[in-house]
Amino acid sequence: MKLLNRSLLLLTAVALFVFSNTAFGQRGLDRALEAQRAHNPNFFQVEGVVATGVSVDRAGNAVIKVYTENAGTKVPAFANGVAVKKFVSGPITAWDRPVDQMKKPGRGNGGGGGDTGGTNPQTRLTRPVAIGASIGTYRPSAANACFAGTLGCRLKGSNGQRYILSNNHVIAEENAGSVGNDLIIQPGTLDNGCVLELDDVIGALSGFVPIKFNGQPNFIDAAVATTTVADTGFASPTEAYGAPSSNTQSAFVGMPVQKFGRTTSLTLGEVDAINVTVNVGYTAGTALFENQIIIIGKRQRGRKVVDATFSEGGDSGSLIVTQGGNNPVGLLFAGNSSVTIANPIDEVLTTLSVLNGTVLTVDDGN
Repeated sequence: MKLLNRSLLLLTAVALFVFSNTAFGQRGLDRALEAQRAHNPNFFQVEGVVATGVSVDRAGNAVIKVYTENAGTKVPAFANGVAVKKFVSGPITAWDRPVDQMKKPGRGNGGGGGDTGGTNPQTRLTRPVAIGASIGTYRPSAANACFAGTLGCRLKGSNGQRYILSNNHVIAEENAGSVGNDLIIQPGTLDNGCVLELDDVIGALSGFVPIKFNGQPNFIDAAVATTTVADTGFASPTEAYGAPSSNTQSAFVGMPVQKFGRTTSLTLGEVDAINVTVNVGYTAGTALFENQIIIIGKRQRGRKVVDATFSEGGDSGSLIVTQGGNNPVGLLFAGNSSVTIANPIDEVLTTLSVLNGTVLTVDDGN
């Protein structure tokens, strides 16, 4: 039944993509993108607006989508002749608060997870660790927080070195990380009774892109750590989607995607908007991100596909891949129960490659 449900969801998502792309031509897309860029300053002057992006309406027409904290926020009906659609998403935050992470595994909408007889990503896993597992940091120079995020995937450098990919706020603690000194542990301390076990070390922080909280735009929330093939594997658990492809893919509206993460395990979803500008709340303050992706979870309810939660606290750092081909699309870093925000994976890999002085690719095990 789970396989049948997933097949139905895949077919529905593919049908939606075909229908949407028929009407969502380059012409409509360009016009919507131009109107969004022109009106973003006005949108974000409205109290309660948290994000804007380019999406499609039910008829497949390109629209500007404005995400708001509450239903009372007023937005214009059109911008430069392009329809504006409001979506009440609620505030958007980085999934980095321990109170948000204390969820049982296996809450995903895709049928995987620890409470269904599969691999529990919140436990200490056999080495090499499957991607999607709970990870955290050990900082010898500072007090250590009780925290856990997600191991996104294993990267391969052109120098032959293997790396762990996750978020800055997961393994560099919102710019506080010390490259070459901080260690990466599996599981994160939150999943080990807040006890630090040095036997759990699987890597060392090797680089991160600082998050700016001064109103300047950010493009990724990402960090990497050196690891080995003995400590970190290249595939998600067998009950998830398996190994990601090394071939990345750019997001498009309606694209069916999936992820396996520390808290909600396997979840299925769909790209809801691209070219997203969004204000994201962190412990250190609010950070502005541009050129992001918004994803809404999907699940089967009878014969219908309905909206669902795609991620929760502790899923930060998860790799988002296409359904079917497992092509990497984005790096999950923020959201709420309604929407999930991801960095485009190509931007992540390009930036981190420059930072680490080696060309980084998603490791598919080959």
